[in-house]
Formats: sequence, structure tokens, C-alpha cells
Amino acid sequence: MVMPQVRPIIAASWRRCWARVDPYTSLKPPRLSDQHLFSMQVNYFELMAIARPVMEDIYQYIENSNSAVLFTNSVGYLLDWVGDPGMLATLESMQIEPGTLLAESELGTNAIGVALLEREPVQVVGYEHFCQPLHDFGWAAAPVFDISGKLLGALGVVTRVSNFHPYALGMVVAGARAIEAQRQSDQLLEEQNSQLAGINAILASINEGILAWNTEGIVIHANPTAAEILKVPQESLMGAHLDAFVKFPPYVLDALHRQIPVSDLEVQLSVLGETVSCLLSLQYVRGRRGLRAILAVLRPLKSLREYVQRQVGSPTFDLQNLIGESPAIRRVRRLARSAAAARGCVLIRGESGTGKNLLARAIHYHSPRSHGPFVVFACTAVPSELVLPELLGVERGVGEGISHASKFELADGGTLFFQDVEALPLEAQSVLLNYLELGIIQRIGSRKPIEVDVRIIASSSANLEHLVAEGNFRADLFYRLSLFEIVLPPLRERKQDLELLIEQVLQRLARQLGHPLSLSKDTLAILRAHSWPGNVRELESVLTRAAVQASPSQIIMPAHLPPLQTSTDAGVPMWMPNLPRLEEIERQAILQAAQQCHGNVSQMARLLGVGRTTLWRHLRRMNISLDSYREDGRRESGVSL
Repeated sequence: MVMPQVRPIIAASWRRCWARVDPYTSLKPPRLSDQHLFSMQVNYFELMAIARPVMEDIYQYIENSNSAVLFTNSVGYLLDWVGDPGMLATLESMQIEPGTLLAESELGTNAIGVALLEREPVQVVGYEHFCQPLHDFGWAAAPVFDISGKLLGALGVVTRVSNFHPYALGMVVAGARAIEAQRQSDQLLEEQNSQLAGINAILASINEGILAWNTEGIVIHANPTAAEILKVPQESLMGAHLDAFVKFPPYVLDALHRQIPVSDLEVQLSVLGETVSCLLSLQYVRGRRGLRAILAVLRPLKSLREYVQRQVGSPTFDLQNLIGESPAIRRVRRLARSAAAARGCVLIRGESGTGKNLLARAIHYHSPRSHGPFVVFACTAVPSELVLPELLGVERGVGEGISHASKFELADGGTLFFQDVEALPLEAQSVLLNYLELGIIQRIGSRKPIEVDVRIIASSSANLEHLVAEGNFRADLFYRLSLFEIVLPPLRERKQDLELLIEQVLQRLARQLGHPLSLSKDTLAILRAHSWPGNVRELESVLTRAAVQASPSQIIMPAHLPPLQTSTDAGVPMWMPNLPRLEEIERQAILQAAQQCHGNVSQMARLLGVGRTTLWRHLRRMNISLDSYREDGRRESGVSL
């Protein structure tokens, strides 16, 4: 029967030992061989490396007190110890040394064995030991856990009963908690380093430059792309002051000072005296105490141009696909090959629907610039007030909106195609002529000229000579553009190519509809007799509508065709001087509308069926003033001037 004054934790241990341990015999605990001990110490190396400094700190306070500090694994095998030589020798005489199993089942009640079983700190002093050979000693021990609560081992102190201090238990508890905290800190640091390595690997694979610096201006991260854009070695950037390498323009410095986010702002950075043009985005990393770091994303302008090229697509229209064997179309192919090999401007003329756009792409495709972008500027599709911003680009400061590149910059290294160049306003004509003469452009809002390498191809279906004579098209620009002129013949002048074109269109429609298509003899006769004022574009439209009407039949009959004119109604090229010009017809229509509407632009636009912006563009191009018509209207209404 256990005496009532014995502490419950000790009494419970005695009951467990009663049937397994002889309290009166000398101690003979099992011990690992040197090889197995070394293997176990290797497995516990990281934990022992953390525990050893703590053990030495504890021993520093109990040195020369005939004491020792012990550390075991979760089973109870002694892995490491430090202490006074006399105490270590005494323990060795009791067969307790590194590799010895200090479990309760082997040594009876002892602080380390009980702490491992009960998973709580404990001290065992004197007679509380179940085995009589330990009655002269006092032990204190505390278990060590990982962050998940898994038992890792135990830290203990052993000394003579006469030297045992009540504070010994608190000392080992503090030591065990220090080991746990340090191990958790190491694990968290290792996890963070692993995550950081993963993040760095991700950032290194990004094709955008990532640059980060703290509030003191020290660069804390720079991925390889940022180093490549700035042309500064990555190892030189890391840990250095950013100001030593990069100088931002004033408006970016203002954004940094005011902590204004920036998105895709076109900037020119000064990097070690060299100018680097790129797109800059700025974000700010904030913590509880305010700003912690600035993150910059750099994108080279080259990537923007490559993106545009991918969106536009590489021209795949080959000159061999310019169907026809007539002398006129053969001449066009021959001239186009010569133009592709040359470097000067090309002017493509012809009626609407003859394929001027496709020919422009084919010339680019066969030229040395085929690897570069092919950018189209549709002169009739852009309102007159937006022509210059679209053509030249806009340079804006922080807070003024987003800057955007010019069409010339987007086409750098490739071809810029001016579609319907006759609709280009006079001020835009001056811009184009200035580029052709100097090779530079200047964005709106910028004082810095930009040198670009672009080939110009233009198309027109108007009588440019007449526009030059009227002063609506610059003569010097006309002469520069027409250095290499190609005239696409209308379809009515190459009727021998008609059947080849019909076959090409039918093959394409057959692939789309999923069944073959052919024409009846009567249908073919009707198509031969047609004047085709809309040229190849009209032919494609007519055959497409007829194929849909004929489906699922495979033969297109005359009934499937829309109403067509005969060849007696055929027109001639509108630049021929002996026929009425479309320009004159438009001018007369606008003048009649101005007289009828008394110069009211809104009413004129509704009457003519066009938009106000389009009407204003025609008024400016034709140099028509509405003031006299408005005065006539006031007189008729009785309003005094």
C-alpha cells in the first residue's frame, strides 16, 4: 500500500513499476551499441543542434554543483549530456551514459521516464525513486513537443539530493520551451524560405521585369527579366540603392512621393546614363506601420509591339494566290514582286473591291520586313479629331490618363498601311510627309523625337491628281507615295480571269458548307455578262448569297442569283478625267443640303444619311464654309444681323 503523503504522479509510477522492476538490485539498463547510437544521433541531429545550446546555458548556472544536464529522444534513449566530470563519472558507474535507455520500465520511477509517460514536467527526489540505487539523487525533467503536439524527447537535470534546488524543475521547463520555440522558428523559417524559393522561381519565369525596393531605396528583389530590361547584372541590383542605377522622370518621382499607383505608363528611364524605354506599373506594399516596399513591373516596348503583331497576325496572302492569267494581273504580280524587294513607298490604286488591301499584305509578306508587324491605319474609319492622336500617339504625365504608342511605333520594323489615304486630313498628311523626309515622329504632349523604321504602303480609289489640283491633297506627299505605283485592274477588264476567280470562291464556300458547288451554264453566262462594278468583292458576295440560296443543292441556278446589271452599265476607273467624279457628286450633294438646311450641320447629316463627324470631315476636306448659308437662313427668318 502506497503511503498517502506520496504525490499522485509518483504513486502511479510506483504501481506501474511494482510488477516489472526489482527496487533492490543494481541498475542494468539496456544500452545501444556505438553504431546504433551514432545512427540515432544522426537522425536527431537537427533537434540535438537546437537542444545543445540550451543544455549549455542551463549548465552554466549549475556548474560545479555536481550536476548534469541530459537530453533524450521520445523513447527515453539518452542522446546527449553535459555536466560536472564527477557527476558524469558517477552516472557511468551506474551504467547511465549516452545510448542508455532511461525509461520507467528499466530504471523504475525517474523524472525523465515519468515525464515521457505522463507528458508533463516532473521532479523525483530521493526516496521517490522506485529503485534504491537512485535514492541519493534528485531529478527534474520536462517533455519537448513539436508544433503539432508530437512528443520529441525530454530535457532533464540530475544532481545529489543535498544539492537539489526546487527551482530545478522551472529551469528545465524553461529550457524545454526554448527548444520547442527554436525548433518551431527554424521550421517556419525553412517553410518561408521554401515558399520564397518557389516565389522567386515563379518571378524568374515571368517575362515581365519585377523590381522591388524598401522605403530606404534598397533593392530587395529583381528578377532576371528586370535585370535584362535595365541592362544591369542582377547581383549588382540586389541590396544596392536603386538611385545608384536608375533615375526616374519627374512625373514618376511625383507618383512615388504621393504613392499613386501607375499602370502601364510609358516612360524613359535613365539607367547608368543610358535611356531605357519601357512600360512601368507601380504598386505599394503597406503594413501596419505604413509603407513597407514599392513594387515596379517593367515591360519592354518591344513586347507590346510583338503583342500587336500577334493580334494583327502575320500576312499569309501570297502573290501566287492573286488569281488570274490575264496580262493585266500578270503585270500586277510582276510589279508587286519588284515593290516587295524595294524599300520605297508603294501606292496601290484601283476601284473599290479590287483587292488593294490583300495586295498590300502580299507585298509585306514577300518583303524583307515580313518578320515585322503589318499595321493598318484606316483613314476613313477614324474621326478627324482623333486622327493625329491615333497616328502620332499621346504622351501623358501621371494623373492625366494613359499614354499610348503611335501607329509608327507599333509598326516599327515592319509596314504601316494607309488604307484610303485620300481621306487623310491635311495636318496628318504633313505628319506622314515629315516622317518620310526625316524618319522621326513626335508624340502629342512630348518634346522628344522618336526614331522609327517603317515602310509606308498606301491605297486609294480616288483621283489623287484632282485632289492635288484642288488643294485637298499635298502634292509633295503624292509624289513621295507614288514612287512605286501599282494599279489593280477592275474585274470587267480581265473577264478571262472570271472563271478562275469563280472556281476559287466556290471551293472556299464548299469547305464552309460541307458539300461541293458548281454553276449551271445559264448561271455562268449571266455572270460573264455582268459588269461587276463592285469587282472581286461583289463577285464573292453574289456567289456567297447564291450558295446559301441553293443549299442543300450542289448546283447554283440563275434563280439563286440576286438581280444583276448587264455589261452595258459598266463603269470605268473613277480616276479617269473624262467622266464625272464621285468627289464632284459628293460636293454637289453637300452644297444642296447646306442650302436646304441653311447650314445646320445636324439637319444636313440627317438629310445626307451620314454622321456629323463624317460630314465635318468632308466639309474640311472640300473647304466648304457654311457661314453664307446660315446668314441666308437668318434673313429668311427675319433675324437682324
